[in-house]
Amino acid sequence: MTKINNLKQAMQKEDKYQSFLVFNSANLTYFSGFQGSMALRIPLEGESTLFVSAVNFEQAKAEVKGLNIQLVKRGENLMETIANQAGALGAKFAVDSLGIESWRALAKAVGGEEKLEVASNLIRELRKVKDQQEIQLIRQACKIADAGMQKAKETIRVGVREKEVAAEAEYAMRKAGSDGVAFDTIVASGFCCAFPHSTFQDRTVKEGDFVMVDLGATHRFYRSDITRTFVAGKGSEKQKRIHEVVKLAQKKAIEHIKPGVAAKEVDMTARRVIEEAGFGDFFVHNLGHGVGLEVHEAPILSTDSKDVLEAGNVVTVEPGIYLPGFGGVRIEDTVLVTEGGAERLTGAFAF
Repeated sequence: MTKINNLKQAMQKEDKYQSFLVFNSANLTYFSGFQGSMALRIPLEGESTLFVSAVNFEQAKAEVKGLNIQLVKRGENLMETIANQAGALGAKFAVDSLGIESWRALAKAVGGEEKLEVASNLIRELRKVKDQQEIQLIRQACKIADAGMQKAKETIRVGVREKEVAAEAEYAMRKAGSDGVAFDTIVASGFCCAFPHSTFQDRTVKEGDFVMVDLGATHRFYRSDITRTFVAGKGSEKQKRIHEVVKLAQKKAIEHIKPGVAAKEVDMTARRVIEEAGFGDFFVHNLGHGVGLEVHEAPILSTDSKDVLEAGNVVTVEPGIYLPGFGGVRIEDTVLVTEGGAERLTGAFAF
């Protein structure tokens, strides 16, 4: 259980926590390799305990290795069970995240809020850097997403509905081995391409429309993210220019990625290309974000990011230009930070 041992080492450096209590679903999966648990207690010393309800108990026993699996019976108070199992007297607990009502219940169970401290950053830092197994799972999720994007490209034509494009792309990913979509697939055409996260999907593609497709696959809990923007029929010179500007911005940003580079510098590299082309006001979001068990996680590529890139980070690079009433272009790939620079994990086919 390397990941748990890494957290224990981080706890030792803090020198104040008796246990780390994990409740966030992605964090639970990160440490246990299982979806469907309720909580995980990682003590500084000794065996860690995964708390599971009856509906998932037998599956957890069959699938989870290296953890004590504890059944939380119907009607049993989870927070009191954790406190009793931990021996809470005099202890201080790190917590990743909890809703306010659950926080109050946990505080009552352990003897007061002064015994609890939010320490989600410890796990955030661990999850930023992917190990080789995680990278392989993400790599496969990216390969599957490529299959979906290839199908979307083949499906786009004048007269097709946006929802049909999304359906064909998702079906292709399922056939390629996806466990499910990484997020709700976006297919936006025409003026809707000016909405970065358009969820309209009820248009019929018209001649000369931009068609933006943003999709991702999931493979054994790990995710991918890719966006391409196509033109149905013949594109105008303005459309071609915008596409080339965004393509160049992404290329320059990826070339700038390497360990030790500030994430905000990568964002500014892409942003500078778009600003110099006269479209600076129309690049309205961050350049990118980490990808792993969640489709949005650390590190963040933005103008105010405090992150510094490390080998093993997996991030999206997704510059865009969005012109209200006209349409927009986003080009996005999932990228691995390597010792020597960057490797694009999505985008196996030309665009």
